[in-house]
Amino acid sequence: MRTPSFWRALWYLVLLAALTLVTVLYTLTWARGTAFKHHGWSLGDGWNTPLSHEDKTIVVGVADAELPAGMHPIEHLMNVATKQFEKMQKNQIRSLEQAAAQYRKLRGRHPPLAFDAWYEYAASHNAVVNERFWDQIYHDLAPFWSLDPTTLRKQAHVFSPKISIRKGKIEAKSYSNNGKMAMWIDMLTTLANDPKVDLPDMDIPLNINAEPAMLVPWEAIDTALSMSRKIMPEAKDTTGKFTSLDDIEDLMKQFDWKPEWLGPRLTHPASHLGPRPLWSLVRPACPPGSTARLGKVYNDIWDSEGGTREEHSAAALLLHDLPDGTLKGYVKNWTNTVDICEEPNLQGLHSAFVAPVEMGVATKLFPLFGDTKFAVGNEILLPGAADWNASALSTEFTALAWEKREDKLFWRGPATAGRDPKRYWQRFQSERLVSMMNATHVEIAEASIHTGNESTVGVGYAKNFRLLPANEYHLKTQTGGRLAEWVHSWADTALSDLGCEEKDKACDLVQEYFSAPPPSPSSKSSTAKFAVSIDSPSNPLITHLRQTRATLHASIYRNWFDTRLVPWLHFIPMDNTFVDLYGIIEYFIGSGSGNEPHVGHHSLKRAPNDDAAQHIAAASKSWAEKALRREDMLIYVYRLLLEYARVVDAKRDRLGWVGDLG
Repeated sequence: MRTPSFWRALWYLVLLAALTLVTVLYTLTWARGTAFKHHGWSLGDGWNTPLSHEDKTIVVGVADAELPAGMHPIEHLMNVATKQFEKMQKNQIRSLEQAAAQYRKLRGRHPPLAFDAWYEYAASHNAVVNERFWDQIYHDLAPFWSLDPTTLRKQAHVFSPKISIRKGKIEAKSYSNNGKMAMWIDMLTTLANDPKVDLPDMDIPLNINAEPAMLVPWEAIDTALSMSRKIMPEAKDTTGKFTSLDDIEDLMKQFDWKPEWLGPRLTHPASHLGPRPLWSLVRPACPPGSTARLGKVYNDIWDSEGGTREEHSAAALLLHDLPDGTLKGYVKNWTNTVDICEEPNLQGLHSAFVAPVEMGVATKLFPLFGDTKFAVGNEILLPGAADWNASALSTEFTALAWEKREDKLFWRGPATAGRDPKRYWQRFQSERLVSMMNATHVEIAEASIHTGNESTVGVGYAKNFRLLPANEYHLKTQTGGRLAEWVHSWADTALSDLGCEEKDKACDLVQEYFSAPPPSPSSKSSTAKFAVSIDSPSNPLITHLRQTRATLHASIYRNWFDTRLVPWLHFIPMDNTFVDLYGIIEYFIGSGSGNEPHVGHHSLKRAPNDDAAQHIAAASKSWAEKALRREDMLIYVYRLLLEYARVVDAKRDRLGWVGDLG
């Protein structure tokens, strides 16, 4: 006869086994999330690869210990970037057969139908062809392979606004007066009108808002990816024709679907809870184990009574130390820098999260194209209007020789677009940038290093930036108490528009800290050696890359061209708090101390690392003229549309180009 103690012991064993299983499963899930969040361009990897659930390898950047003795971190980062670009060039594809083989190796499928026509189009436009240039397409489309293609077609057809393609013709029945729509129609019409291009039938749903519109929870995307199958049938089992949309209206019978858009306020019955911060939708889209998922939403920032806690003020959220994951404070992994899941304080330091102008976010996956997305977003990226227009702009004024330019950083842009600027402007990026390059603001920040308390130490006049109190960037000017004077010698930045009406009380507040000078002639900007590109619609990165200037760049967004650019060669990557700005500038132009070249107009002596800045400026212009042209945008879109047409086709597993297989 079994005793009760036996059953008790057995029960304990079962319970222990269950707890062990749960722990193992959670650890594996957390580890996967950690692996995904770290994948990207790094010193060890060499590619600015988009973040993806499919990436299983933990990519570790170069540790601080690997910095050669006596070498400045920026010099080391530039050396590594040059090697990575050389590797990129060696992987350039020279033939259709090579392109198809590389495709199958990297994508695990046959190329899409019309792949030969696509390659001929790229080659005829003298494009640099590297299979990695289209990684973003496969990152964007990957989760759709597990969803029913017929449903995807129906969703795309019923959505508005959209652009339709029927028998090679471009159609747009709504929102034709929208600037983005007009640009995309122009782009697609330019592509479709090429006699060698034959686009399949499709509907292209579009996000015409200025801000991202899709944030699907991480677990939902992970499930979709785990259910996706990569099939490469034998050549004889493939089919060579896309399914037309002639019967789409019949398919739409009894199909009733509308996306659910989550706006800036919680709706009934939870309206008493107040606003819905965008960050509350960002967190679930981040991987388990990420800083954002482990942290909280700072709901008090949006308290209707202004009850924001001191620890969530703009000044309190600013860095007190070097940014994590950097090389002595300088960006070594651009993908991680753009990854908002590792920067939870950005929810209170960037207008996209603090005060989005047009917040409407879907949390369930369906096809939606757009020109802006977060790293954890789920839109399908297209080139944007700013890129399309910038590629056509004349750059004749950039012919000025580098030696005749000034050691200046030039920036003009409007006040950050965001709701309720009177309340939130201290949290906006454009205002922070201008404050950091205003000598008066910097002088007050310098003084507060010695007189401020823990919450105000190093904080500037507008309370929207902070000098690191321990001078972790080892700025000679900060050590000597000359930082404000030094900044004044090279900074030429201002808000071109304060973004408020003169009679508006908000204007009085903003004008206490900023002024909008008269418009500067283009010749003034063309004489500066340095430019800044931040998240502002008036500052597209492509514009700067084409103008023979060394461009500092900070962003929270993904772009269609990310895998084409190498940070520290084509642009100077910067943390989204701009805390590294002074260190970057001091490296390139010096501190203006007695043992360094004079920082000023047409100096006879060159700044200490002027050659390095000139190298970046020349490399960016040369590469932009080869890989960021309008033709390159069309080649990207052509490839994207062929892939999209396949993923929404009921025959998708058998659709593939096999012309090279005999």
